[in-house]
Formats: sequence, C-alpha cells, structure tokens
Amino acid sequence: MEKREHIVILAAGDFPTHEVPLQALHDADFVVCCDSAYIRWKELQEEKPFIVIGDGDSLTEEAKQQLGSRYIRVEEQDYNDLHKAMVWATSKFNIQHSTFSIIGATGRREDHTLGNISYLTTFASEYPGADIEMLTDYGRFVYFNGRHTYSSFPRQQVSIFSLRPDVPVTTTGLRWTLQGNCLTVWWQGTLNEALGNSFTVDGGPGVIFQTYNAKD
Repeated sequence: MEKREHIVILAAGDFPTHEVPLQALHDADFVVCCDSAYIRWKELQEEKPFIVIGDGDSLTEEAKQQLGSRYIRVEEQDYNDLHKAMVWATSKFNIQHSTFSIIGATGRREDHTLGNISYLTTFASEYPGADIEMLTDYGRFVYFNGRHTYSSFPRQQVSIFSLRPDVPVTTTGLRWTLQGNCLTVWWQGTLNEALGNSFTVDGGPGVIFQTYNAKD
C-alpha cells in the first residue's frame, strides 16, 4: 500500500493534550504552524521539517529573524491563518497522496472555533478529493457530501451538522436513524451513537464529529 505523506497544520487555539492529536504531531512528515502556534511547537523539540505562516501579528521580530526562510508572511486579511496555511500546504504536497490533519483549531474564543470548523467545507470545495481532518482533544471532524461509510466502534458518539437545511440526510448504523430528515438547525443531528464498527451517512454538505472514546 502506498504511504501517504502526513501533513499537520498546527493552529493557534488550545494546544492539544489528548494522545491522538499529540501522536499525529509526532508522526507528521511536515508541520505547518499558524503564527504563534510555533511557540508551542518549538517546545516539543521535534526534529522534523516545518514552516511558520501567517500575517505576523502574534510573533516577535526576534522569532521571525530566528526562523529566517522558515517564516512566510502573508499579509492579506480576507482569510485567517488557518486558510493561509492550508493554501501553502496544498501547493507543496500532492493532495492525492497526502493526509492533512488540522490540530489546535478549537478552544479559546468560540467564534474562532466555529469559524475554523466551518473552514472544512471551504477546503473541501477548494481541494476536491483531499483527505482533510480536524483533530481536537475529544474527537475528529470531517467534511461529508453524498453517501459515505465511516469506521466506528460501539457507543462511539457521533454528531452530524448539515449545512444545507433543505437537503435530506439518511443514516444507517446509528442508534437514532435519520430517514431523509432535513436538519434545519445545528442541534438536530447531534449526540447520536454508533452501534457497531461502521455507519453510513448520505446527505450534505456538512460536517461529522466522532469521539475518540465510547460513551460510559
């Protein structure tokens, strides 16, 4: 089986403490830090290639000078540093042969958290076919559109957020089945539960969240 390159984009939200995102950082082939996320990345003392990208508003001049060519300044303000990092990463690594894990994109200000999660839909439209996930201290977010089957385990908690309230969503393998239901508000597809080792969702576009641990 072909080995995919694993690219981690480290955002400047809460630094992870759970073993899954921390292991992803450790196993990464390349790390793209969003501005001040570099400070926490540096503390890990991981010997692997990385760059720092952003508008530079949260890095000291001393840090920028120390980074040298590893610091890439992008001054435009239409998009946030997470988007700038993804644009750079997808321009350097083949999206058909890479996995992109976004870490540190949640926590702190809630508006930043919601905005970063919603970027998954932007990335999916900009980079069709790219394997992009967002790892938090509690679980994994992925984009969905159409019919797809996801690996799971019994009592894994699953939430489905539809971005098109007029598009019906159908599921199999979840405790509370959706049968062509339109999710008109965000909470309606949340707090579901996997029954076995996989479940299927048909609908979208939207975002799915899966916890790392089973419900007690």
